[in-house]
Amino acid sequence: MKKILWCLMFFLLVGSVFSVALNLPEEYIDIDASGNKIYQVQNGEIKTGFKVIGEGEPLLMLIGLGDKMDDWPQTVLDMFARDYQLILLDNRGMGYTTDVDEPFTYAMLGEDVINLMNIIGLDKTNLIGWSMGSVISQYLLLNHSDRIDRAILNATAIDSTGTVENFLKISGGDLPESGTVKKQIDIADNWKASPEDLEKVTNLVLLIHGSADNIVPSENSVILSKYLQNSWMVRFKDNSHRVIFEEPVDFAYVCLDFLKHKRR
Repeated sequence: MKKILWCLMFFLLVGSVFSVALNLPEEYIDIDASGNKIYQVQNGEIKTGFKVIGEGEPLLMLIGLGDKMDDWPQTVLDMFARDYQLILLDNRGMGYTTDVDEPFTYAMLGEDVINLMNIIGLDKTNLIGWSMGSVISQYLLLNHSDRIDRAILNATAIDSTGTVENFLKISGGDLPESGTVKKQIDIADNWKASPEDLEKVTNLVLLIHGSADNIVPSENSVILSKYLQNSWMVRFKDNSHRVIFEEPVDFAYVCLDFLKHKRR
């Protein structure tokens, strides 16, 4: 009987090692359509809006260009939140996050994330980034790898040159000429990761890409997988840049398999 109790205690402890009690504000500024509280904290020169869903190991979610934290597929959130504490945030200038009159850089957006983690007491987290959020995630892996456990990069680029041209082709040349999305587009071509730096990343990384992505070609993930020494790669046949929205159930299952693989 004692042996059984000790085994139960061991698994409970292992399962809770990575769970954290976040330092959330006492007051919230809004409630989303699902009843989740939306918080806003002073983050240097801006205020960052974020929300927390579920319980368990933390999973920080970084959304893509032109999107807000409310734009994640609900199916994916529901499947993730069964086992993970999701931390969703609006990027600078989007949704509930404010901005200042300065051009964007990936370093700026990445440090916004690190500062938020410091403010809410999140020392280390799993990470998922989609599109622009995946490039911000690369910045975090390259500059703050000790703050990241496992990372999922969806529709990412090792060299983002040509992204704006692809946006122009898809949109028929109709892109914003001002505002936050314009500032995001202004840096869309500016990411180029160094193979030498990527080879130093020891975190477990999952690369997910749609094979028919016409914004960021899936070859980017193939190349990245050669340099990231502990990487998985999954390509969804005939899916686009928005594979997470096109195949949310399969997408979530792949991510969950990766996050839980050999965890115990």
